[in-house]
Amino acid sequence: MPKVTFKSDGKTVDVPAGTPLVQAAEDNGASIPFSCKAGVCVSCLVNVVSGMENLTPPTENEKATLEGFGAKPNQRLACQVTINGDVEVENP
Repeated sequence: MPKVTFKSDGKTVDVPAGTPLVQAAEDNGASIPFSCKAGVCVSCLVNVVSGMENLTPPTENEKATLEGFGAKPNQRLACQVTINGDVEVENP
């Protein structure tokens, strides 16, 4: 079972593979804000500290949003990624 570390909250949790990151955050009381859950508002932007390879690749929608916002290469939208292995994230 993948481990997700929410560095900003100092907590690590186990989640089933295939869990959306925003769902893991909600279910475990992590402080990742969110609003639209559609990948356009950027409120759920996270820094991926480690484990980027364990997240699903960005969709065209997420790529466009991240590029339009000027996101860094290590940033993803929590509402658009699914966890497939261990990952550590923090609030920007």
